[in-house]
Amino acid sequence: MRGKVSPSIDIHAEFFPIDTTNARCNVGYLTISVGGILDEPRRAAIDAVVRSHGGRATWRSSASTGRTYASVEVPDGFDVRELAAAPGQTVYETAIIALAVFPDTSEALPPLLEALCDSGRPKAILACLPCPGGVVVEWDPAAGSAEVVTGVIDVELRRFHSGRRSELLSPLPPQVRAMVAAGGLQTPEIAADRILELLIER
Repeated sequence: MRGKVSPSIDIHAEFFPIDTTNARCNVGYLTISVGGILDEPRRAAIDAVVRSHGGRATWRSSASTGRTYASVEVPDGFDVRELAAAPGQTVYETAIIALAVFPDTSEALPPLLEALCDSGRPKAILACLPCPGGVVVEWDPAAGSAEVVTGVIDVELRRFHSGRRSELLSPLPPQVRAMVAAGGLQTPEIAADRILELLIER
């Protein structure tokens, strides 16, 4: 599966140059996807590993889907095998987007699952996971835009005249937020260093 990391495979994360107050360094973004609400000891253990390398993890849990995600910022050279995946946990070698979709019409859910989970799905989709009343789709934004994925979703829902409720599950690093904004506004010149909120966060 594209983007999935096994502890036994030597991989390299996708790295982005960013400015810090002291020097210019390379920072990579990984994503942890957990099937469940991660318990505090396991989360603390992951945080400790990441902090020991000067990185940080941003967590988000979803009660409606019963899933947990982390966006992990680590320096160049970080060995992802240190985040040894536990059962039900996947580590992606890049920043991904995880979105839960809940159709208003229950009859629309089976065809939606088929469109997102079968072999004909967009190549950017890394995983498609059923959840109560909906579906969780994880995709690589570098391989396919949000417009492509949500377009597939809306085409299926229109067949049943169904609306939808969506929930963003994964914390997004600045580069991905800028990418989504640029795509949605059709303004490719938008970058992380031109979004005021992201500059304030830094």
